[in-house]
Parts: sequence; structure tokens; C-alpha cells
Amino acid sequence: MSKNLIIILTKNPELGKGKSRLAETVGRENALIVFKELIKHTVSITKNLDCDKWVLYSDYIGDNEYFEDSIYSKHLQEGIGLGERMRNAFVKATDDGFDKVMMIGSDCYLLTQNELEKGFKILDSNDFVFGPAEDGGYYLIGTTTTFTKVFDNKTWSTATVLYEAIRDVENADLTFGELATLSDVDYEEDLGELKKFIS
Repeated sequence: MSKNLIIILTKNPELGKGKSRLAETVGRENALIVFKELIKHTVSITKNLDCDKWVLYSDYIGDNEYFEDSIYSKHLQEGIGLGERMRNAFVKATDDGFDKVMMIGSDCYLLTQNELEKGFKILDSNDFVFGPAEDGGYYLIGTTTTFTKVFDNKTWSTATVLYEAIRDVENADLTFGELATLSDVDYEEDLGELKKFIS
């Protein structure tokens, strides 16, 4: 077992689940196509990382189609609401003995393996690391601590999520570093290169 862990929080890729805001303009079928491409990208940037890897599914533990069983340990998300699910995952990871834990979703097509490796390096000298999203949230959060207030009482998918998390960290006299600011794929205008996959 590595002392470093990356957790991937993902919804099960099914028609009508996930990418609901994108589906409003491109349709549910195209939104599912995009979501599957995002999952493939997430696999490509995580499978070769020198760390343990967990995939946490929203509804049921998925098959081997994307995340290979030999590389990824698969679990169900536990809790009501995103904050509780994230907090529970971090608590389980620290209880299992990991020193550095980072979490991402499967929504950021611009994220790279190199940026993830930078995240682990930032945790060499900081208590937290954030990957800021252009919408005011974050695409990555990581820590070496058991401090979980960053997940409590947040209004997710709003422009203040990152600001509030950083405020929690600073108020606890903890340190943090940041990665590059990137865009999640939530709306049609976020698609970029992913447009080629839809009709």
C-alpha cells in the first residue's frame, strides 16, 4: 500500500443521470456520451499515478468497463449530500492509514496527470491543496489532516464554495497551496474539444 491516495467521486454513467445542466441544451444522449468521455479521460490521467486509487460510485459498484479492478479499488459513496459523502470518504482514507489524500470528480477534461502529481508535491509542505474551478468551486481537494469542516454547511455548485473552504482552512491556522485554475464541464460552452463526440 502507498501512503498516498487519490479518490475519484463519480456517478454511474447512465442515461438521465449526471450532467443534467449539459443535458438541458445538448440532450440526454449527448450528455451521456460526454460523461463517458470524461470518465475515460479521468482514467487516463490517474491509472499511472504512483499512489493507491479508489473509485467511489454514486449508486452501485460499476463493472470493469472503465476503471480496471487491478488498478482501482471500488466503493460506494456513503452519506446524504455531496459534503457528507466527501467527508466520509476522507475519514475512511485517514482511518485506513493514508498520509496524503486527494479527491477529484470526473468532470474536468483539462486536468492532467502532471497537475495531480503537483498536488501531491504541494502536500509535502502544506496541510491542504485545492484545484480551483473557474466557476468558484474546486475540481480537486487534498489534505494531510483529519480536518473536515471544509465539507460542512456548504452550498455546492455555487461561486463561493472554494472561498468558504479556504476560509475554514485559514481560520484553523492550516496552510494550503493551489493548482492551476481549470474549467469543469457543466454547460455546453464548457465542452471545448468534447464537442467532436456529440451530434
